[in-house]
Amino acid sequence: MKKKLAAIIITAILAATAIFALVSCGPKNDEHVLNIVCLNKGYGREWIDELVVKFKADHPGYDVNLEATSSAKTLINSHINSRNNIDDLYISVGSEWMSYARLGKLAELDDIMDDTVDGKKLKDKVNVEYRNSIYYPDRNGDLHTYRLPWISATGGIFYNAKMFEDNGWDVPTTYDELLSLCQTIADAQIPVASGSGTVQQRETVKPFVYTSENPDYFDYTVYTWWAQLAGEQAVKEFTQYASESNYSQSNATYAKLKDATQLWLNIFGEKSYVCSGNSNNDAQQKFARGEAAMMFNGDWMYNEISNYNLSNANFKLAIMKTPKAPNATDSDMLYTIGEDQYIAIPESSIKKDLAKDFIKLMVSDYGCKMFLNKAKGVLAYECDYTENDFGSDTFLKNLIETRNSYETKFTEYPSMQGEVVNSTKMLYLAGNVNIWGTSAYRPYANLLTSATYTIDTAFTNIQNEVARQWPTWKSNLGLK
Repeated sequence: MKKKLAAIIITAILAATAIFALVSCGPKNDEHVLNIVCLNKGYGREWIDELVVKFKADHPGYDVNLEATSSAKTLINSHINSRNNIDDLYISVGSEWMSYARLGKLAELDDIMDDTVDGKKLKDKVNVEYRNSIYYPDRNGDLHTYRLPWISATGGIFYNAKMFEDNGWDVPTTYDELLSLCQTIADAQIPVASGSGTVQQRETVKPFVYTSENPDYFDYTVYTWWAQLAGEQAVKEFTQYASESNYSQSNATYAKLKDATQLWLNIFGEKSYVCSGNSNNDAQQKFARGEAAMMFNGDWMYNEISNYNLSNANFKLAIMKTPKAPNATDSDMLYTIGEDQYIAIPESSIKKDLAKDFIKLMVSDYGCKMFLNKAKGVLAYECDYTENDFGSDTFLKNLIETRNSYETKFTEYPSMQGEVVNSTKMLYLAGNVNIWGTSAYRPYANLLTSATYTIDTAFTNIQNEVARQWPTWKSNLGLK
């Protein structure tokens, strides 16, 4: 019996030692080190590297451990669900932030929203189109700030300004002018020059190139056309996601989305107008090499193309204001990209105040201008950019001027006014619905690849699927 008892005690000691060893092998959470995980993709990391230098200078005695990685989404999910999470700040993309907030895994940021940054309250420095999205309901339906937006990206139609200049093409301001330009380019049969300057005889410049990897890039122009056709108020009402009847083709606003999609198909359904790339990089390199005159994309493309090291003197990137759709009621509407992006602090962080200081540096005018110059993009915060802020960079000047030419910018985030938890707005906030019903119902890929799949088929399918799924989505959220 004594031997058995001794064996049990020894086993317990060994188990405790193993557990202690596992714990001690975990990452050390130094109170003087701010741990940041940041997405490093299209906009790169140079901008945040510069902010880290300034932050350390402003906070003597503190260091920053920055994990800037293309795998930020996976890394965050792994860390935030672990028992030994030492992270203090997340800057990434994905609707997962909503579930993290709902599960209490993100810290409330309410206390800094009235803090002053560059003479404004932080909540007032957020761009108008994102001010609704800084609020999210807790389990009682009370609104809090768990996440701040990151980027207000500009999508739309990008073009090779050098090619336009060389061929005397005017930048189209209306949809009809855009269609006419497509025909002009197709008819011209301009040979595509190879990198050596020789001509590939069987290749001619196409009006557009697109990426097969990301059909959602088409949204940025289609949504803008939709808003032009439907008007600001109709879009606001639609994005409350009040009922599955929104997705009925008898709904005037939804019908306008169908019309906007038809405008897209008039171009991309014409084979002589387009060529494709298997990936984003493939399509963008074709564009930069001069195989197409235009591309539907987002402004991060500028930074990505700059990293390709393609020496093409005949390429100069520019973005046009989205040409006015026929019968547009509001031509000054722009859809901005970034509703799924977030800046957030995990609830487990023991350095929340330090992380909040970094956030305030990031969204300051200094941080905004750093992002413009190093990432070649625009943060989702008000900043008065001047000529000096982009120097001789013609694309940045073009980008800011084009953004400023729009009177109204919008996203798909619903207004947080009024009751939230017991309303169907929660269907969006839980990641169940978006403008298409769900992202899986986005019709572009099927319309491009199937000769028998029509716009009528696409929108009927969306309507039927949303009607079928709506009761389940509501039930899963405990909504009546």
